[in-house]
Amino acid sequence: MTATRLSAASRRASIISAARGVFARYGLEGTRTQQIARAAGVSEALVFRHFPTKTHIYRAVLRDVIADQNRAFRSTPAADPSTQGLLTMIDGLITHAMKGHAAHNADGMRMVVGSLAGDGHYARLVYRRALRLSEPGLIRALEAAKADGGIAGALITPANASALLEHVGTMIMMARCHAPSVVPYASGDERLRTEAILFCARGLGIAEERINAYLGYASAAG
Repeated sequence: MTATRLSAASRRASIISAARGVFARYGLEGTRTQQIARAAGVSEALVFRHFPTKTHIYRAVLRDVIADQNRAFRSTPAADPSTQGLLTMIDGLITHAMKGHAAHNADGMRMVVGSLAGDGHYARLVYRRALRLSEPGLIRALEAAKADGGIAGALITPANASALLEHVGTMIMMARCHAPSVVPYASGDERLRTEAILFCARGLGIAEERINAYLGYASAAG
């Protein structure tokens, strides 16, 4: 049986897909084009037929990951402007992070972490875009939670609130990209989810009774 030959566009897409995983693991400097070729199941010469240099592959991967980021933001509604909306958003963030390697953006987040350990260029791009997309909705939610009595004390700067919440979610996801989790969490999944929500919600200054009411509701709904 003759193997089906991919079109040039399909082959290029398959190389980019394979390269995402390689770059996610080794970063730009640590990746070799031989590794990308091996992951894509093609020769190194074929990789260079589509991409003149490793940097060109990396840029193509970045464009692909950014497109994924745009799709994720379009498919995930902004936090409802209320205390309940903030808690639901935090719950969604933690629940998604706990998927580990099964999360749709796990490879992209591995690239972010690799970039942080390297020159930071890619991570800076991703964080700036994420903040620009998420900050307006978070501002509305924080202000509404303050107004409805769900937050006591001064509001955390929305840019910092967004970044700090993302840091928690990213590190949970990265730890759980391995089996068993790299971080020896001291409880089962449901307890970890609950305590991560508590940690983030308390950090935003959400009132304890609102957090407890949400967790009770979410547990009953589940």
